[in-house]
Amino acid sequence: MTIDNRQQLLEAEARTWIRKGYSSPERIQELRATITKHRGAAAAEKLIQEMRRQYRRLREEETNGQQAG
Repeated sequence: MTIDNRQQLLEAEARTWIRKGYSSPERIQELRATITKHRGAAAAEKLIQEMRRQYRRLREEETNGQQAG
């Protein structure tokens, strides 16, 4: 699997967890514990960082869409 494919999968997974409601500090801690248990701490941190990036991106898109309409 190429780096681009891995990044796309990470981005998609991050957006999926956000859609499932993992956006509050409490829910993020739950997710961190689950991911750490199954994949390790480094993978959990990488996913959470990507979730933060995707969350900002989604909010920016919403803001830009509201300004254009």
